[in-house]
Amino acid sequence: MWLTFALAICIGVAVLYAPGYLVGRAVSLERFASVAVAPAFSVATLVILGVFFDAVHVRCDGWMLLLACAVLCLLIYGACRGLRGLRGCDGRTHSARGAVDNEWVLVALYVGVAAAVSLVVFVHAMGDPVSFSRNDDTTVHLSVVRGFLDSGTFSTLNVTKYLDLGESGGYYPAAWHVVTAVVALLVGSQVALATNAMVFVVCVFVLPIGVLYLLRQLFPDNKLALYAGSLFSVAFCGYPWGFVVFGQLLSNLLSFALIPGALGLLICGLNVSGSSKSGFAVAYACSMISVALAQPNGAFSLGIWSVAFAVSFLWGRNCDGRCSGKRAAIILCLVACAAWVLLFIAPPLQGAVTYSWKSALSVPKAIVAGLLFMFTNREGVQPFLTVLVLLGIAKTLKDRRLRWLSVSYIAAFSFYVIDVATDGFVKQLLTGFWYTDYYRTGAMTAVFAIPLAALGFAWLVKLGTSLLGKMHLGRQGSCGSRAVAAVLVVLLAVCQFAPVRFAFGKTDVRPGLMKIHAEVGSRYSWEKGLTSEEDEFVKRVMSIAGRDCVVNVPSDGSCWSYGVEGLNALFRRSATAGPSGSEPYATVLRTKLCDYTASDEVREAVEKTGARYVMLLDEKSYDDRTVVKLRYKEEDWVGIESITQDTPGFTLVLSEGDMRLYRIG
Repeated sequence: MWLTFALAICIGVAVLYAPGYLVGRAVSLERFASVAVAPAFSVATLVILGVFFDAVHVRCDGWMLLLACAVLCLLIYGACRGLRGLRGCDGRTHSARGAVDNEWVLVALYVGVAAAVSLVVFVHAMGDPVSFSRNDDTTVHLSVVRGFLDSGTFSTLNVTKYLDLGESGGYYPAAWHVVTAVVALLVGSQVALATNAMVFVVCVFVLPIGVLYLLRQLFPDNKLALYAGSLFSVAFCGYPWGFVVFGQLLSNLLSFALIPGALGLLICGLNVSGSSKSGFAVAYACSMISVALAQPNGAFSLGIWSVAFAVSFLWGRNCDGRCSGKRAAIILCLVACAAWVLLFIAPPLQGAVTYSWKSALSVPKAIVAGLLFMFTNREGVQPFLTVLVLLGIAKTLKDRRLRWLSVSYIAAFSFYVIDVATDGFVKQLLTGFWYTDYYRTGAMTAVFAIPLAALGFAWLVKLGTSLLGKMHLGRQGSCGSRAVAAVLVVLLAVCQFAPVRFAFGKTDVRPGLMKIHAEVGSRYSWEKGLTSEEDEFVKRVMSIAGRDCVVNVPSDGSCWSYGVEGLNALFRRSATAGPSGSEPYATVLRTKLCDYTASDEVREAVEKTGARYVMLLDEKSYDDRTVVKLRYKEEDWVGIESITQDTPGFTLVLSEGDMRLYRIG
């Protein structure tokens, strides 16, 4: 199974990078830039094609979607090369400023460090490549991916947990699910395994390579900061790991991973001249679209970072001795603020911006939690990162060109504090685009902190090297720098992975990434929710029931049975809702199914829903039940949980421990 997991990772890398690389080259990006932002182009192409095929009523599987994506990207590449040939261009691509000779060594370093961290924090804790997070949102994510596979439609405008039953859905930012469905198809429709592989691909490839591309633009003359950046792309608990253990927020995981590469395009594009700008403009626009398709709030995060840089860039540009650059910067700020307000009051976004999470911390606690990059009580404290980020901020105060990094970080930090510690209109206005979800605003803060941490680490190495020289304990050259850097890396590793824990009130506090490791291990455990024994029972049920509808109690773990194994379960989330249009019949089944032989109403409900079997993974009479208590009320399910082998109208088909399968009628 681990070999299949490795294969899924390779397929995920190929799906995200191969088609998009052709588009990058088509718009004349240099090779490394094309690699860095290829996932954005691939994601946008796959999503647009999925919507197109559904709109023209063409059923396709993942193979067809991937082939169409590859052909379209190849056509774009060929057409652009042809146009350049007709115009007499030499086809040479423009290079990013500050390019370094060993950029592919840096790629290997960034990917290698991210892989090492991800193997420890995620893969080792996960334990089994076909396991999955026992989170409420995961029932939806897995069901949507499975629905794409079963229905042959991949449209983000038609998303629902019951796509396989022909239910009409609505818009959902399901770019993640489209890509994962393609990968899942190529590994035998193993949705949970493909989901885990895509988490690994995003954390090990998409995010680190995008961060490297961004840092190349930010620190063209600071090689030490470039090398240091490899330590921080996946170092923060808030992002990416917060989205893995909470939710799961997989759409946001992909969206935020595309942000660094997109910002790198903007920085590089504004620093080149002539016709080269057009290629970067097209690439940045496509990247922004891709970020939004993955999760719209990612576009707002990218927008904050982009506006901060653009204002700084314009502020420093004076033409003919006049302050035209400053005027342009002020105008840009005003336009950005106006656009923010207009989008805030726009009817299509009201469902998001009016959604509100209640405050969870006091302002002082929120500030402390944010400074320690803890953000909530789910993540571990990261004090060494705090020191590095503060040093990075101090460093930017001496460099006007980089000051916007601190401004954007402080803005994001303020959004997080307002989000987690206050309630009211200001909170909605500033954080409504993130659903006032402090996990998401905290993750944005963590993303904005990555360059600052790299800058702070590089500065600390220089300070340490200088101190060694003054104390005559070493040379101030490369040997001294390497020694200091090695010590700091060890210190960082200890602060992130030390196997210690302590209680702070009701909060279980652990150092950094060890907390994430513990969270992943707990949430991916086969001993809770849908246990390994129950999963095997579901597979046996499928061999009997096939595609027939199976009535279930979702809180017994069967809410994951469709997404994980493909069982046609009637209830696919730990809630009372079934397929659209089945509400009255689903209610009857939940509350009265045990009266099947005596009630015409129940028999009609069975006929209308197509129910043929009843599955119970935790019979009510047993004491060691592995149930999900979220939204569960006993009275809502009495009609199903009351069924036994003695209930008239039901025939026992399978029985193992506290698990039962009954045939109806």
